[in-house]
Amino acid sequence: MSLYLYAIVDRPPRSPELLGRGIARKPLALVRAGKAYVVVEPAEAREATPAAIVAHDRVVRRIARLAPSVLPLRFGATAVDRVAVKAAIAPLGGMLERAFERVRGAVQFTLRVDGLRAPAKRAPAGTGPGTRWLAERRARHEVPELTAVSEATRPWVREVRAERHDHGPRIASVYHLVAREDVRAWKRAFARSIMDLPRGVTVTGTGPWPPWAFAELA
Repeated sequence: MSLYLYAIVDRPPRSPELLGRGIARKPLALVRAGKAYVVVEPAEAREATPAAIVAHDRVVRRIARLAPSVLPLRFGATAVDRVAVKAAIAPLGGMLERAFERVRGAVQFTLRVDGLRAPAKRAPAGTGPGTRWLAERRARHEVPELTAVSEATRPWVREVRAERHDHGPRIASVYHLVAREDVRAWKRAFARSIMDLPRGVTVTGTGPWPPWAFAELA
């Protein structure tokens, strides 16, 4: 039977029993891969139903409460056996260490920005194609509609990821990486700042979650 993968963690929990069971209701286990540990369940790949995706997230959240650094794996990741897990993960040593350091002791807040878009910034007339490309690339990751929230929460945000949406009422999805000890301060700042949003803009904040948006190994 293949292994279903949930997350990569920097250290095992005090007791393996704390990991609980996965979405197939089988006990979770750890596969040592270099200096990291991969949380797995002996189970086949699952169909991506809403219920299965929610169950996967619930398991990852449980794992995240047990380890200082957790790198969640997306729904549906599998390996044929423990040897395959080790072969895929162990060579990533340096990248894993950097990724663990990025998310250590931190959680993610997700902000959904909806409403009226601010006028797009454009490169000055007469600039070359390279400059225009850089300006457009920057604009895809800037969310001026969220400036009030960004400024208010900045002292408690370790890192930000943002993705603008070109169509529909959703302007952008923004992700804040926040140290666990700063969660309450971040929430207070966020609650105050949404009163200062531009007219026609709304922000919905959810979390804390495992650091899904910050789990890449680059």
